[in-house]
Amino acid sequence: MRHLIPSPALAALHRGKQIEQFLGKVERDGHPGLRWIALCPGPSGVTIYLSDVEDIGTDNFLDITEFPPLDPDEEAWGREIAVLPTPEKALHLAERDLAADPQRWVNQGIVCDEYQDYRKMNP
Repeated sequence: MRHLIPSPALAALHRGKQIEQFLGKVERDGHPGLRWIALCPGPSGVTIYLSDVEDIGTDNFLDITEFPPLDPDEEAWGREIAVLPTPEKALHLAERDLAADPQRWVNQGIVCDEYQDYRKMNP
């Protein structure tokens, strides 16, 4: 099973594991791209990163985490949205404010598989 429903997603964060989610198409300043989110546990809480990237994927290059940002002034690995003290609060913010689907979290690295599925559905 690829997707982490709420309970396993929360458990992964409590174990210190990063979780991610592919959020789909986005347009930023008139430029089309892709959006994905990462929740990263650390010593000061769970950091939420939101990445808007160029869709430069090919059949042989699917690593969305390596795509360049839509905004060249941004960090290469997304914008830090917030650092929250608990995994519960981080999940709540991501789902409430950033349109993350509570049924579609994945373990770190699997967001690339989600992007590959997206490409198959949106050639």
